[in-house]
Amino acid sequence: MANSTQSANLDQTIALFSSDLVQIDPEAALANIEAWQAQLKGTELAETLGELKLAIDGGMRGGEIGSILSDLGKQATAAAATEQGEAATKLQQLGQILSNAVK
Repeated sequence: MANSTQSANLDQTIALFSSDLVQIDPEAALANIEAWQAQLKGTELAETLGELKLAIDGGMRGGEIGSILSDLGKQATAAAATEQGEAATKLQQLGQILSNAVK
């Protein structure tokens, strides 16, 4: 999964979601989602990212977005198991951040 572009995107995504979710600029979140969707086209992660994008655009309640973030966290953690080295570590970290985002 991870090439140099994806590694940079992982860093950016980790930084974005490490901040207070309420403070994240929706446009920055949508741009990040779209970048990942393009790279992960045809995967379960891309579909779940599409759900998140619709939730943000449609103004869904926090609980619904939280559920989607939790799903993404599980998927990122599962993806980490298929990677090695730094990519695995970053995916694991992102999975934890997403899974705990709304707790």
